[in-house]
Amino acid sequence: GQTTHTESTTKHTGLGPNTKVKTESVTGVVKTYDAGKKITVTGPNDKDYSFDLDDAVKMEAPVAVGQTATVNYTKETNGNKVVTISAGKHSAMGSMDHSAHASKPAAAASGSVPAGGTMHSESTTKHTGPGPNTKVKTEIVIGRVKTYEPGKKLTVTGPKNKDYSFDLDENVSMAGSAVNPGEKIKVTYMKNDNGQKAVTIAPYKGKGSKMSKKKAA
Repeated sequence: GQTTHTESTTKHTGLGPNTKVKTESVTGVVKTYDAGKKITVTGPNDKDYSFDLDDAVKMEAPVAVGQTATVNYTKETNGNKVVTISAGKHSAMGSMDHSAHASKPAAAASGSVPAGGTMHSESTTKHTGPGPNTKVKTEIVIGRVKTYEPGKKLTVTGPKNKDYSFDLDENVSMAGSAVNPGEKIKVTYMKNDNGQKAVTIAPYKGKGSKMSKKKAA
């Protein structure tokens, strides 16, 4: 059977509570299982992953040593842990998990966000197993433009007046008009392990601002 391992960490500051969530998913062969206490699964590259089961455990299938199983582990800011164990039916799980994690911070950013706030969210997802091993980093900043050099560099002031700088020599997509200092924007930055980077810059409409005056394309 195929084995996979996906790990994702998302940190969020600004708008709403500051959070840090770590999720880990392993599909592999159960090496040891101590009901209610501990499970160890052998995943890609014969590496063992152990999970404490003294917290909330959801068993979706009975587990036996030697079987293939999928363990999903989530740990939240407040220390809450949830472990879900299911039988090893995962097929496209790895790649599905991947896009789900990568898009989470974006969903948080576009949700019901208080007007006028700033936000920073950072998410890293690593995946090993069938297909290429990947690592994707996604960073989202909502804040005010501090400096902008088209095609070169953009600096945005986010939560706690911290500055975030982005190099614009990579793939940059501009959604909306030119960027002016002092304007509120949302920057989404993605980098994968091939070194490919993509930056998306969009006006941030926190309130019914002057951004609504759109010129017909």
